[in-house]
Amino acid sequence: MSVFEKRPGMALAAGALSLSLVTGTGLFALHLAGAPLVGSEPEPTEQATAVEKAPEPVAAKIRDVPAEESLAGALEKAPKGWKTGGSVQRAATQPLPFSCPPEGTAPAVAMSRLFSVDRQRIQVVATAYSAGLGAEVMDALIDDADSCAGGSVAVRSRAFDGKKPGVEAHRVLTYEGFNSAQVVAFRRGDVLVFISGAEGAPLSEAAREFDRHLADRLEGVCADQQSTAGDARRSPWSTEGYKPYTVEQKVSVRDLPLPRLSEDAEAEAVGLPGPKIKIQRARPAAEPVYPVWPPMPDRMEVPKTPASPDEDPVTQADVAVLAEDKTGPGCGWAFTGMSPVVFDAQAAEQANAKRRQAAKDKLADGTVRWQQDVLDYWEAYDRYVDEAAEYKDYAADVAKVNKAWDAIGEDWADFWVAYDAYQAKLAERSLFFVNQDNARNRYENALDQCEADNRDAAEKARQQAEDRKADEDEKDEDEKDKDEKDSKKQEEAEEPAPAQVDCDSAVSEPAILSQAPPPEPAEPEQPRDPRPADRR
Repeated sequence: MSVFEKRPGMALAAGALSLSLVTGTGLFALHLAGAPLVGSEPEPTEQATAVEKAPEPVAAKIRDVPAEESLAGALEKAPKGWKTGGSVQRAATQPLPFSCPPEGTAPAVAMSRLFSVDRQRIQVVATAYSAGLGAEVMDALIDDADSCAGGSVAVRSRAFDGKKPGVEAHRVLTYEGFNSAQVVAFRRGDVLVFISGAEGAPLSEAAREFDRHLADRLEGVCADQQSTAGDARRSPWSTEGYKPYTVEQKVSVRDLPLPRLSEDAEAEAVGLPGPKIKIQRARPAAEPVYPVWPPMPDRMEVPKTPASPDEDPVTQADVAVLAEDKTGPGCGWAFTGMSPVVFDAQAAEQANAKRRQAAKDKLADGTVRWQQDVLDYWEAYDRYVDEAAEYKDYAADVAKVNKAWDAIGEDWADFWVAYDAYQAKLAERSLFFVNQDNARNRYENALDQCEADNRDAAEKARQQAEDRKADEDEKDEDEKDKDEKDSKKQEEAEEPAPAQVDCDSAVSEPAILSQAPPPEPAEPEQPRDPRPADRR
């Protein structure tokens, strides 16, 4: 284990001292050089003149810090089409709601400048955090945006208009009363840029332009512009805890041959994996409602092929060994003028030797275990061969039973066809008798009606005669005698007695009454029971 692993406090103190020296010296030198700080008033002319006589070497050291030089260059020389508004401000503050960086993670460099883009006034704040912390800080800023803004300010995330700038980017709108603002935050390595402006300002496009403008200046000075929050753990100041830098190193052990089977072993040595056995899955038919024979064999599951160990044992592995982190995570140590983490090569080598030996021991155990796995596989494969043979016999028996059942099923299918025809003929015969009975009833009803009509006609004639006789009784006797003679003559001439209808001739007998019914069909015989007498 390295000194840094044993005493992380020592590394923290060393790094903090280095960072304090750089940032403290830088701010002091910038103040001496007359650079105005955010929120400060311009220095009087006399003081500015006096400051210009300050020692130059101090300012030269600050300009040598790549983060200071890159960010200052990006802000001093604006992207094409941008108009500058005022000078570059040092020690700038990140805009709301990203103005609350996690405790102990203040930026090493922070600058800002006002610009006019497409007649929209915007502010660009460019910050650089210590090695590897950029991604981790960005995550924390996004998570804490609501709490940082406070209860009176509403924060709303919004999608970008087009492609996102940087390696990660976020766009938010803030509302406080009737006031609103827009902020775009994006990151490259440990450099975080915040562009703020009005809610309707085209900040998505402005961020993409400034990102391209910044990327060129970071090329060659920022070690890894694509760094992630996981890389931050290589820094002693990571909130997730320090994890020493490691590199992959290969270790190996000697190869072992295939094991030998004992003389009394029933299994045989086969390849890894053994020969593939083709097994046709059996598909036993469902037992029908009618009797069948022979019975279906008891169901068997398809045997599973045993898992084969690797053809050769694993004799190599990659081991994470401690190494000197010369470059550093994210944009690197040198980007913000940090000193590399103290590396104790002797202690690291002792720790690495233990890691390599542990990996070798694990590989050696694995090779021994591989030999035993091979022996176990050969035994399992031998059982698999027997199970496969049994299953094939089972599948063959199932196929025979399926074939026998299919033949029985065909006989029953023919029976059901014949039975359906039998039922149809029975229905036809039954319908004939129904139709015949209905025709007979209608014929008899017609005869009865005809005879009733004859009786009604005779009764009507008799009633009319009685009515006329009653009328004649009321006349004078003299006139009655004369009228009776005339009336009788007239009735005999004008109203003859109604003729009776011959019902047998008038009502036709239906033909179906003289027809013979369809012959009664013979019921088909069911297929014989194929089961033995003692199994029915």
